[in-house]
Amino acid sequence: MDNEILIVLIFVGGGVLSYVLVPGLIVIWDRVLDYVSGKNDR
Repeated sequence: MDNEILIVLIFVGGGVLSYVLVPGLIVIWDRVLDYVSGKNDR
């Protein structure tokens, strides 16, 4: 019983993590690119 709960938690946690992390990384990368291009323009 404990094993099944642990497996479900790992799957749910991984799904939530990827769901939160991927858009976050995209936003961060977008901001980094904006910062770099803005620095080059000045």
